[in-house]
Amino acid sequence: MDQGSGSPHVLIFPFPIQGNVNSMLKLAELLCLAGIQVTFLNCHYPHRRLLSYSNIQARFSRYPGFRFETISDGLPMEHPRTAEQFLDIVDGVKTTTKPLFMKMMISWCRSASDTRSPLTCVIADGLMSFAIDVANEVGLPVIIFRAISACSFWAYFSLPQLIEAGEVPFRD
Repeated sequence: MDQGSGSPHVLIFPFPIQGNVNSMLKLAELLCLAGIQVTFLNCHYPHRRLLSYSNIQARFSRYPGFRFETISDGLPMEHPRTAEQFLDIVDGVKTTTKPLFMKMMISWCRSASDTRSPLTCVIADGLMSFAIDVANEVGLPVIIFRAISACSFWAYFSLPQLIEAGEVPFRD
């Protein structure tokens, strides 16, 4: 399929941690292989790391319908973004990224662009639940993508039953 103006155009928006970004980049590549235009909206910090430590530009340069866009996660670039500071990332995304994303989506959906065909769908990371409200606001369908493994997803949803059965927390 030609990746011209007649093909669907999907915005992919991962949570700004490396594992989630990597999973959604794989999804983006699969969509590009199917002839779908993809805009990958990444936060500045993980995007800079991709550019510095991978061949991401060369990998996606073969897909003419692919483009990167970036957005702030509200944290300074020197912030360590380790597991211990995970809540800092969550807070930054909630307070900074959410309103920026809303402005960006309204702008993209209301103004014509010679370089970007209109978006037809948003695929957002499950941790970016505000994307549902934003997509609804601008009239786009939204798909929530969970970047965790099926086993992790199952364990997460089984936890209430394990607690109720007294299996968690573990004894000893």
